[in-house]
Amino acid sequence: MDKVQAQHRIQQLREEILLRNYEYFVNDESHVSEAVRDALKRELIQLEMAYPEFITADSPTQRVGSALSGRFDKVQHKSKKWSLADVFSSEELEAWEERVMKAVGENVEFVTELKLDGLNITLWYEKGKLVRALTRGNGVEGEDVTHSIRTIKNIPLRLFEPVTLEVSGEVILSKAAFKKLEGFANPRNAAAGSVRQLDPAIAAERDLEMYCYTLYEEGHRPVKHTQALERLKVLGLPINTNYELHDSAAASLAFLKKWQEERDTLPFEIDGIVFKVNDQDQQEELGYTAKTPRWAVAYKFPAEQTTTLIEGITIQIGRTGAATPVAELKPVNVAGSRVSRATLHNEDEIKRKDVRIGDTVIIQKAGDVIPEVVEVILKLRPKATQPYLFPSECPMCETSLDRPEGEAAWRCPNAECPGRKRENFIHFVSKGALNIESLGEKVVDQLIEFGFVHDVADFFTLKLEQLLELPLFKEKRAQKILDAIDDRRRVSMSRFIFGLGIRHVGEQVAKQLVEFLLDRCTEENPSPSTLCELLMSLNQEDLEEIEGFGEQIALSIIEWISLPSHQQLLKKLTENGLQLTWPPRKQRVEGISGKTFVITGTLSVGRGEIKSAIEHAGGKVSSSISKNTDYLVQGENAGSKADKAKELGVTALSEAEFRQLITSTV
Repeated sequence: MDKVQAQHRIQQLREEILLRNYEYFVNDESHVSEAVRDALKRELIQLEMAYPEFITADSPTQRVGSALSGRFDKVQHKSKKWSLADVFSSEELEAWEERVMKAVGENVEFVTELKLDGLNITLWYEKGKLVRALTRGNGVEGEDVTHSIRTIKNIPLRLFEPVTLEVSGEVILSKAAFKKLEGFANPRNAAAGSVRQLDPAIAAERDLEMYCYTLYEEGHRPVKHTQALERLKVLGLPINTNYELHDSAAASLAFLKKWQEERDTLPFEIDGIVFKVNDQDQQEELGYTAKTPRWAVAYKFPAEQTTTLIEGITIQIGRTGAATPVAELKPVNVAGSRVSRATLHNEDEIKRKDVRIGDTVIIQKAGDVIPEVVEVILKLRPKATQPYLFPSECPMCETSLDRPEGEAAWRCPNAECPGRKRENFIHFVSKGALNIESLGEKVVDQLIEFGFVHDVADFFTLKLEQLLELPLFKEKRAQKILDAIDDRRRVSMSRFIFGLGIRHVGEQVAKQLVEFLLDRCTEENPSPSTLCELLMSLNQEDLEEIEGFGEQIALSIIEWISLPSHQQLLKKLTENGLQLTWPPRKQRVEGISGKTFVITGTLSVGRGEIKSAIEHAGGKVSSSISKNTDYLVQGENAGSKADKAKELGVTALSEAEFRQLITSTV
């Protein structure tokens, strides 16, 4: 990026950030997440650092807080209000700690607090009486929202002592209270919208809460921040008690990790952890930058959304032939991992979102879900971009792509397509299928490149001397792979069927199919050839007898087994020594058999163990509560499923009650 391009990009980013901030802070709406605003701001900061000549006084990086809405009286704060600087990694946290110690010495204590996701409010008390409540506003003056803050039940209108003070904290809406509202994107927006209601009765109905964390009291100055928190409690002001004291920022990482993993158990939303120097004399010595205190930072949890650039669009061919468009991204961190690709789903989605090469986009990644492009930021689009044209041919084998009627995906119909075969190989050895350890994607690619595997049966004919030809392979590594393959020469029937990659046959469908086949076969140790005979003996009507199987699944299975190449594959797998095993025959226990269970909460054993016990007794396990659910097995922190079970009249069982039920019925 040259100087002219940088200047243009800086101006685009400023306009976009100002618009998003106005939506969020003034209108109490949000069309994007806070993480997206953070990502845009961080890009702007980096560009302004590289090109400081383009920094202007009105840049979003040069001021604190937000513009005022104009609906309420503006009141000057008694003391300036600051924003916290953000850090996003342990390395950035340690760098901040080093700066602190360099300034004040090594004898430093740190306080860690939950970063509540709410609206910052300052309260004024005179002689113990609440007289005013202000939003942070622009840090110098805020909006007078006393009328709505007075309705918050945990804010005392009179303190336990007749003191004059200023206190700041966060107004929040609990998750439970948020569920009762409509029209808000998240609890933070709902809290802000409630505080800014002109009618205090509306705020009173919404169960707002406030937690305080900063104290300025006339005639009383606590030496430590922890003492200030205790003083707030003594005066009758609410604080969040989930804070800890540590002798170093590094030592407090366990607190951070705990709440990053357990944030869903809290009754309210948090988006990070705040780290503060405990000693207030050291706080004064450290002082402030133009925007933030040097004695505190906010560690933001890994964003599930962020922004980046689309550098290209490629087509990925899946094991069933689906041609999935993939955005090749400028690498970026999201949800704790480095991401360089994101799915665009299909041609219709690309058109609907108008995704183009060169666009700045919002991407998201929740848990282990593949990253996806959520939205294009149109104001940041370069002028020369062109709409994306979906290819008409498979990029792997040049076969014409086909889009079946009623489907969103284009498909490569060539069963011998290299792209399809590669994805089938990877699926066959994956964790949910045969689970052959050490056979990852890179090794599979090498085996294909060297011509050692042409179908999945060839995995069982690999020799040591072949593996030693692969780059960076030594005898120990090669033997480990061969041992892992040998361990899978005997595999469960359901894993094997799932591993074959039959379209519409997932893990659960494979298990149901095996239960059906079990009643039709007397062979105790079936081979893949036995499976071939069983499947070829079935017609569509037979398969549709299985619960949950419709025409789509039945026809997909029949189509797969009818291909001579697939019949030959099963025969070859048998010849290569693969054996299959049946699951234990179900006991069909009265009281359990035919019943539907849902498992939730923290249990003393893994959910898989309880699920196996239910299925072995003839019951079924579902992931969601419905009117068809018979029992909810619940551990600690059962959450929303327990509430829904109660609402629907579903019988809830503790772990002990479940064990008593299954024991008494056997």
